[in-house]
Amino acid sequence: MAPKRSRHDGSSRQHSAVDAGKEALCTSLNDAVNASVEKAFEAIELEDQKHEEERARLFAQAQTAAAKVKSDAAIEVDEMRRKVQEERAALEEDKAAMEKTHSFQKNKILLNVGGHRFETSLQTLTSVPATYFASLFSGRYELDLDAEGTYSIDRDGSHFRHILNFLRNAGSFELSSDMPVGQREELAVELKFYSLLDRMLPYYDQEQVGQALLRRACLAGTKQGLQTAVAQACELVFEIGSTTPFLTEEFQDLRFVITDRTVNGSPVWAASSEVSELFMYRAMNGATGNMVIGDARCVESGDLGFVRNRNRTGNTGAAPTNLSQDEWVSRASATLPPEFAAADRKSPNSSWAYVPNMCINVVHGLRDGDPIMVAARHQLATLA
Repeated sequence: MAPKRSRHDGSSRQHSAVDAGKEALCTSLNDAVNASVEKAFEAIELEDQKHEEERARLFAQAQTAAAKVKSDAAIEVDEMRRKVQEERAALEEDKAAMEKTHSFQKNKILLNVGGHRFETSLQTLTSVPATYFASLFSGRYELDLDAEGTYSIDRDGSHFRHILNFLRNAGSFELSSDMPVGQREELAVELKFYSLLDRMLPYYDQEQVGQALLRRACLAGTKQGLQTAVAQACELVFEIGSTTPFLTEEFQDLRFVITDRTVNGSPVWAASSEVSELFMYRAMNGATGNMVIGDARCVESGDLGFVRNRNRTGNTGAAPTNLSQDEWVSRASATLPPEFAAADRKSPNSSWAYVPNMCINVVHGLRDGDPIMVAARHQLATLA
């Protein structure tokens, strides 16, 4: 006979099943809560990230806006500064003009130049240093005035107005090209007296040389001689040099002015550098010659100098700009910087090297309207 189960055992098993169900339910609920909480935190983190990105975007926009405001403010400040500077400059200009007017009234000078009366100021007369007037009013001399307070200068006053206008506008004054040759020569005499010739007519002496060349060519009457003289008279002052730094500083960017000296029937141009005085002249090589740059020793000895053009000039010489630009050669040992020591040579063992990019620019020549130039060209036209 089987043992009889008690009611207590059944109740225990029932409680155990309930407890297990409760535990499973609690675990499930806990997992669900944890999952919800985790999702909630993820959502919060995502939202925080969005807010951070938005804050970064807004901060960048604020920085851009601030930079634009700063830039606009800087532009406005610069504009205000510029206007202030312009106004200050205008005030200074007005002040200077008023001071000049006051100074003129205070230092008015009356001049009697050969019977011609002029009224000017001490500032105008002494505006250019190392002149007759700068010396006259230096305070070293006792000056006599007539009863009207006028200074008398015993010189020709017919052209003195040009001198006075130059002193008033030394930086921009230009003498009219229509002035007749005779009057120009008279003015030059006066300019020499006042020590102003080199300032008012800086190339007057060279123009005299050009005119002399044309006169001689007109007397000779040959077509080649006239052509050469006209070309040379148009190139009284010129600058020569290589547009690349091929030559040493002594031979680079030289300004030559024509002189009244001739060598081998051709004019000599002179240039002064910081190192020495150089000349361009015609050196004979057999029956013809080459235009050469050398020093005084080279001129006297007829040497081919330091720089020369390989074109032969014929029997009458040549104008510098008529020489071929790609035919200049230089004595390498004397004229080339070290970096050009291996330059293209005239021949493999030659001491002469080709000078690249050599050019001549005319600075001053006899004007087309000069009567002697007109006469020479007219005579040349009849020989065509």
